[in-house]
Amino acid sequence: MATQRRVAMPPSSGQVQRGVVLVAVLLVTVLVTMIAAGLMFRMRAEVATSGAGARGEQACEAAMSGLACATLVLVNSSGDMTAWYDNPEIFQNQLVADDGANRWYFTLYADDPTETAPVRYGLTDEAGKINLNVAPEETLLALKNMTAELAACLLDYRDADIQPRPDGAEQEYYDSLAHPYVIPNQALATMDELLFVKGFTGKVIYGENSNLSTVLGACSGDGAGSTMTVSSDGTPDRGLRAMATVYTSEPNVDQSGKRRVDLNGDIAAGSVSLPAETLLFIRLYRAEGNTFNHPSELLEMKYTLKQAHPDAGDLKVGATIESGVKAEQLPVVMDRLTTRKTTGTRRLVEGLVNVNTAPAEVLAVLPGLDASAAQQIVDLRRTFRPKPRAPSRGCIRRTCSTPKRLSKQGRF
Repeated sequence: MATQRRVAMPPSSGQVQRGVVLVAVLLVTVLVTMIAAGLMFRMRAEVATSGAGARGEQACEAAMSGLACATLVLVNSSGDMTAWYDNPEIFQNQLVADDGANRWYFTLYADDPTETAPVRYGLTDEAGKINLNVAPEETLLALKNMTAELAACLLDYRDADIQPRPDGAEQEYYDSLAHPYVIPNQALATMDELLFVKGFTGKVIYGENSNLSTVLGACSGDGAGSTMTVSSDGTPDRGLRAMATVYTSEPNVDQSGKRRVDLNGDIAAGSVSLPAETLLFIRLYRAEGNTFNHPSELLEMKYTLKQAHPDAGDLKVGATIESGVKAEQLPVVMDRLTTRKTTGTRRLVEGLVNVNTAPAEVLAVLPGLDASAAQQIVDLRRTFRPKPRAPSRGCIRRTCSTPKRLSKQGRF
């Protein structure tokens, strides 16, 4: 019986075309699906980005509302420390807006140096701190965490010369580092810039508050079982930042807004309301080549003449003259006169410490004051509302300061 074989016939041209079309359709479908998926992913990403951006803008506006609130409080109540120092009713969890999806608040808080609470809800007066850009070496050395080497390195960093102090460091030292950098040899722009100064570390600057959370201890990166560092007085180490600043400056004008008169310049009789006795004392003291460091030196000041002054009542050599400035006149003298060199077109004076807001630990480092006297001043502040630029009379009358002490503290 003969075997039958089936011979495969080649596909027709129509069948080939249909197969190619099917493959092409599948490829197009895959491509369209991928494009659609990509577009959907992009749309979702853009929606998420837009939402995040909108929330970020709302958060920023809420924060700016807090700044605007703080500015308004300072404009209206800058002299009333209770209004801005710790006022939860104004600065804690203040509702800004409710957009239906989210409620937006702001809170302004700061470190509480009295440790009565983890934080306080208010502002910090930078003028209640020591300005590192103008403080002399003796004041720097009195600050917490400051050593003689650190002070020397800071002075070298901020001065304009290139000659290092015995324990300091100028550009030659920074050039020798593994990653050298150029120091500006000028005033610090921020407190964080201290990290570029030889020897200064986060521990020195921020103490236990290294993450700026104002909560000391384990939350600041020490670890749950670590021991909190304390200062020599037994208080938690808040670092240099709690006592120092680089931001303080103010116009060198009196309470009425008039430019102060330079005590070491030419004082015209009508330029300042002072007794004739005081004006004569200033003229004779300056005529003999002397200069004043601060107007507070006039307080109960006496001077023995080294020259004869026939044009001043025939005063002879060896005569003793007095300024005539008592505690009652001192606020006027300090308000109208100055010896400060001003900077810039706005004639700003830097580094003044506000005795009405400075904590006791800051006041204690000022020349002529100790911890006991500093605490007396802080206690005294609680008994009356401070008047801007006129604390001297009250301090003297209540024995927080003496004429000798005040003359030393005047430049601050």
